[in-house]
Amino acid sequence: MKRKLKIYGALKPIGLALMGWSLCTAALAQSVNPLLQSIVKPSSTQHWITFNEAGSNLNANRLFDEYKAGFGLTAADEMKLDQTKSDEIGMQHYNFKQRHQGYEVMFGTFKVHQAADGKLTSANGRIITNIRNQASAVLTETQALQKALAFMGAKKYLWQNDALENELKRTEENSQATYFPKGELQYTPNNFDGTFKGEDYRLGWTFKIYTDDREVSAKFVAIDALTGNVNYYHDISMSCVTGSGTTAWQGSRTLHTRLSGGTHQSHNDCQTTDLIVYNCNGNGATNTYYTDANNVWTATTQQSAAQAQFGIEGTYDYFNGVHARQSWNGSSGDMIAYNNAFAGSNNACWGCTGNSTIYYAGNTSASTDDWNTVDIMGHEFTHGVTQDEAGLIYNKESGALNESFSDIFGDMVESYTLSNNDWLVGADRGAIRSFISPNTYGDPDTYNGTNYKTTVGCTPSSGNDQCGVHSNSSIQNHMFYLLSNGGSGTTDFGVAYNVSGITRFTARDIGYRALVFYLSGSDGFIDAREAWLRAAFDLYGGCSNEIIQVGNAWRAVGVESQSAQYNVNACGTYPAAGTYRQAIHQLSVANGCATNITASATTVYFSATDRVVLYPGFNAVSGSKFYAYIEPCAISLYKNALADNRSDAEKGLVADLQNAPDLSNGRIGTEATAINVAPNPFNNEVTVQLQLKESGMVTVAIYDALGNLISTIKPNEMLAAGRQQIKYDSHHLAKGIYLMHVIIDGETSVRKIVKM
Repeated sequence: MKRKLKIYGALKPIGLALMGWSLCTAALAQSVNPLLQSIVKPSSTQHWITFNEAGSNLNANRLFDEYKAGFGLTAADEMKLDQTKSDEIGMQHYNFKQRHQGYEVMFGTFKVHQAADGKLTSANGRIITNIRNQASAVLTETQALQKALAFMGAKKYLWQNDALENELKRTEENSQATYFPKGELQYTPNNFDGTFKGEDYRLGWTFKIYTDDREVSAKFVAIDALTGNVNYYHDISMSCVTGSGTTAWQGSRTLHTRLSGGTHQSHNDCQTTDLIVYNCNGNGATNTYYTDANNVWTATTQQSAAQAQFGIEGTYDYFNGVHARQSWNGSSGDMIAYNNAFAGSNNACWGCTGNSTIYYAGNTSASTDDWNTVDIMGHEFTHGVTQDEAGLIYNKESGALNESFSDIFGDMVESYTLSNNDWLVGADRGAIRSFISPNTYGDPDTYNGTNYKTTVGCTPSSGNDQCGVHSNSSIQNHMFYLLSNGGSGTTDFGVAYNVSGITRFTARDIGYRALVFYLSGSDGFIDAREAWLRAAFDLYGGCSNEIIQVGNAWRAVGVESQSAQYNVNACGTYPAAGTYRQAIHQLSVANGCATNITASATTVYFSATDRVVLYPGFNAVSGSKFYAYIEPCAISLYKNALADNRSDAEKGLVADLQNAPDLSNGRIGTEATAINVAPNPFNNEVTVQLQLKESGMVTVAIYDALGNLISTIKPNEMLAAGRQQIKYDSHHLAKGIYLMHVIIDGETSVRKIVKM
């Protein structure tokens, strides 16, 4: 729905008082390099790029060579293709890693996204600039490892555990596999404060060191190759704070085991992915199966084993059944759960025992005290998914996102397995986090608000929960709940929000896509917002209800004002400065500057979600064309609207809207108007069915996934009340994703349609 103000000719300047919020942290977004401006849309930043028509025709593999200087790369740098992925809608995603002097640069990752038609749509990531060239390493790998082990200070390491070494060899089908650390020379920061300054980077030996000492967590450690100092480290074991459960809560359930030597073992090998539950007997990780003679696991002493088997199967079934993902790594890697570990302790962990999970026994011998509830098991294996895909570093904001995705998909595993979910973390044993009301458990529901654990100046450690990863995770958790179910209110800073839920099933698909295809190691909350929006755009299109509600949900948790386009002030001469300006919240025009709309055949458009404010200093001369309007889709702004380069007719603004009716209450999707598109997917014909309660001016048009007009089916025609059918012959369309815009009396609804 759009409400527009059309202004032709000379306009007397209007001064309106500035209301609401001020621009907070827009400066945090780094403007795009001028050398890239010819290939990107105006609102792109150096970290989140949207390609224009010129850029969309580039080749992903040559992008960083042809525009090397634009990305801040020097002769000593290269972007090396690390991985290419295809998705279910035909897009290709290219993951590049930065190398300097031939060595990988930590956090230097860029992802380039290509539509099914071969055109580049966007790119996102971070390149570390101004790295100082350094001499070759002085320390050998062996010398650096000794310094890393001295820093770790563990009593025992996993390569000293014969059982786990043999387990690794078996799961990787490699007799040479070992947990013994293999060093790699990389450039890593020695002052990790989130600024990613090139001058902070040093050449160092890096190691992944897994411990067999529960007092010392597994870590990634970087040793300066010149001085021997510890440059950087972060935890690679990702532990939860609580959780437990047994089949006493889920009743009798079907389990799958392996029969060996007449005994049933807690090893499900019914599919290509092996699902294995080991019994730790209250001690450290061991590979001893639970066993049963008749495969009926009903004894009280077997309840924890049955719960763990049920939870691991539910986790596998969810990712395979919903996201077509085979295991945590997407390629049928074994899923291993070490159960009933460390009696008297409370925890669960991914990465403490390599690429596997471990669930502690709790404080009592009761099976209901174990840390293996369905959602917690889903949570832990999701850490593996995140490790394999986005690689979100386990501290500060990226660590909070890491934990949040585990909470989200743990809850979705619970939903899938039990046909319901409670929006709580570990509720069977006793909830410790809430998606609905984070404050109840001492966690934040607003970025930088009440209970938020600040990451500024924080040095990650186990004592401060790696700078609040478990608590701050509730920000994205709460966003996910609101996106799924809807809600209204105000943030801790008085910002009003209203979210219409799109169901948890739709929300989880968007979130999974954001995690797998868009996010990377050092990303924070503002990057997560961008990733969710772009994932929603891929799946449902620009200005769809889904992408609008994603924007609304992030506003509801305070992750919006960081964007450079939160508040925008339009200055200068238009259309010379452009034909389209858009803001998420408020577009100010001529606020402390002059803004002139000159006589031109080109129409200038200004829009925002909440308001467009015209200040003294604004002037539209005779012969100019200017629209200012409220646009709900602006809430989803991560780039200029798809309408940038389209004509007035293509924008659907062909009517004189000066006297347009007030559609603030909406018509589409209410009892006044019903829209159905069928069949969808379609082959050679698709039909739009309208049920109009009253007559109305109707336009139906089809756009491709980049927002280019393909065809106008019904061009601005008055249709009578009642049932209307509009058929479209689609023989000429190529297979792929399209967007159908249905405009009734100026109100737009967008449907995603698929040509098979």
